[in-house]
Amino acid sequence: MGEISALRYTRIAMLLHWLTVVAVTGLFVIGWYMVDLPKGPLRGYWFALHKSIGLCLAVLIVLRLAWRLGHAPPPLPAHVPAWQRHLAHGVHLGFYLLLLAQPSSGYLSSSFSGYQTRWFGVPLPDWGWRDAPLNEFFTELHVLCSIALLVLIGVHLAGFLSHLVQGDRALARRMWPW
Repeated sequence: MGEISALRYTRIAMLLHWLTVVAVTGLFVIGWYMVDLPKGPLRGYWFALHKSIGLCLAVLIVLRLAWRLGHAPPPLPAHVPAWQRHLAHGVHLGFYLLLLAQPSSGYLSSSFSGYQTRWFGVPLPDWGWRDAPLNEFFTELHVLCSIALLVLIGVHLAGFLSHLVQGDRALARRMWPW
């Protein structure tokens, strides 16, 4: 049991990870739903909720980065091949970059849309002005980051499942709180 606990992340890291999973999942579900809605109050409601949760995610990611800078992740066991170590490191780095770029591009898109950005009803400063080409650029960047994020999530889940299939339960359970 001591070997398993030495491989596990801290409770705070686990909490921040699972809050991120819930927020990202919710944002994808809302995002896919809202884009096909006709213009009107219902669409406005879902866009506002998506933006508010996205801003919460941005704060959460900054907290995760701050925690991570002060708390090194647990070491991988010696039997993990170098290519898996490099892949895991790259995926985690990609997550941090995309989870910072995603809300930033969304906020900038909103700032150039001509609509006031609000956080659960509280107006926020715009970093731009009504500019359709810039709005479209940041919207496309937001979508591109979404696609890249989905790819990374797939790689991450494939790695988790491969550890389970290979019987390396201790490695697969590093982020499970129980």
